[in-house]
Amino acid sequence: MVDDQARLQPQIEAWVDRSNLEEVVFHDVTGEFLRVMSRAAAMRVPAVARARHLTVGAVAQAPLQALRLGTPVTPQPYWMYGTDGQLGDLSLADCQRLGLTAQSPHARMLWTVDDLIFYGMSLWYATRFDAPDPAGNTRMSRGVRVPWDYWDFQDHAFVDADGHPLDQARCVLIPGPHEGILRFGERTVRIAADLEQTAADVAQRPFRLELHQTTDTTLTPTERQELIAQTRVALAANDGILFTNSAVETKDHLLTSEQLLIGARNGSAVDVARLVSTPAALIDAATEGTSMDYTNLDHRNQLWLDFGLSFYMDPITARLGMDDVLPAGQRAAFDTSNLTATTTAATGYPTED
Repeated sequence: MVDDQARLQPQIEAWVDRSNLEEVVFHDVTGEFLRVMSRAAAMRVPAVARARHLTVGAVAQAPLQALRLGTPVTPQPYWMYGTDGQLGDLSLADCQRLGLTAQSPHARMLWTVDDLIFYGMSLWYATRFDAPDPAGNTRMSRGVRVPWDYWDFQDHAFVDADGHPLDQARCVLIPGPHEGILRFGERTVRIAADLEQTAADVAQRPFRLELHQTTDTTLTPTERQELIAQTRVALAANDGILFTNSAVETKDHLLTSEQLLIGARNGSAVDVARLVSTPAALIDAATEGTSMDYTNLDHRNQLWLDFGLSFYMDPITARLGMDDVLPAGQRAAFDTSNLTATTTAATGYPTED
């Protein structure tokens, strides 16, 4: 059993994994090694971060339910709503090697959707099972999401980050709707990152200074570099004031292209929204000829649910409704009433007394 200190440890996986690397190599279930942009690099793009935050936040606030013929079953499976951290009967050693910490249902779902967006799949680990049913089948009664950097799939088996086999019966792989934006959308995300860097460079240096020679004297490459270096030092040391003689004339070239700083970045943000299946207006980007204002908020949310959020919700409920998780005849579904309600209501997962 895990001690209380381990259970109460906050979920810190978001910033203690290896995703701080600019580029990472990962091994997916197809057996293919790929070199892709890291999640951390992608999250430095504001449009990516915004689309991610909206999507994971919206899905995570919709509680899971087990249904039979469209009616919620009673009682609901404990793993759907339990707030004890879901660590079950795992040992402290198991928790450490899999990077597991106490997880609420909200945090578990939030990071599951994060996995699906960036990597195209997510792994849950059953930490306790119900008593066998009359047919001898056992199902998950506690479960946690395994941080992406702590598991792999090799030789048709799940392993930890060091290649040691996991208990395959405890592994619940949730395949996503695509292979992850870090794979198929890398070019788009890199363009957006480059535009952010360009915008930052223009903000720091809004003009380029030309040293225009007015005489016929030919300067060597070394002399040109020395002149540029001296000019740079003089600008820094004299509050931007220069003195030139009759042989050199300074010309400044402003870099305030509206198309670059506004149009291109907006277009890039729209492309990022398309990658994540998020309405562009929600990340403050607009497509040409459209308005970012919605006169009917409920209609917008319903469209987002139907053509964006369900893209990630459906694979999750499909996997969690399989017979190794829920009894035959039951299915998993999200309660999306708080996403489309016309009035503000209390939201979130139910908790036990």
